[in-house]
Amino acid sequence: MQIMASHTAFQKVSMKRILLFLVLQGILSWHVSYAGGEPWRSDTLMLPQYCKDRAQSKKNFEKKWHSTFGEASLDIHHYCAGIYAEHQAKSSSSKGDRTRELGLVIHQMGYCSNRCKEHCVLYPELHTRWAWALGESGQADEAIKHYQLAIHAKPKYTPAYAKLSDLYMELNKPEEARNILQQGLKVNPKSSILKRRLQKIVSSG
Repeated sequence: MQIMASHTAFQKVSMKRILLFLVLQGILSWHVSYAGGEPWRSDTLMLPQYCKDRAQSKKNFEKKWHSTFGEASLDIHHYCAGIYAEHQAKSSSSKGDRTRELGLVIHQMGYCSNRCKEHCVLYPELHTRWAWALGESGQADEAIKHYQLAIHAKPKYTPAYAKLSDLYMELNKPEEARNILQQGLKVNPKSSILKRRLQKIVSSG
């Protein structure tokens, strides 16, 4: 009986140690993952000024930018991480790295969208960045939806028209590309970006 009791006690202690080990491993993995997802803080050269300010000091960032971003300022570090991942995806020569970075863009923009609704100043840009990453990941239908959300929220937001036309051209849909560019030029008649794209389509057609 004593042997059985000792064996049971040993099993309980061993189980506790295993559980503790798994918990510690989980915490360690989370910290490593989190740290690995924050390289933008030490590499802000290509990022907007608000990201540079957020990387230096959360307190100073709040003083300077909270009135601009409102509730979305709480998640601005995620947004900056998403912009950084977008730059990495565009410059990566590795298919695996590019896929990972595109996934990060999609994740971070999706996360930030919880606090950045249609009235949010970042809304059009957020959905345009989100759409670009979706399109590059082969999710064209979802990408088109997000481009349209950006356009609906801010009809004069030129990048959404331009990038949506690019996506339509990649999908071999020149008529749709032409239509979206013409739509953009109705509200931005002086946009050289949209004019160049439309001229290219007209010339090739």
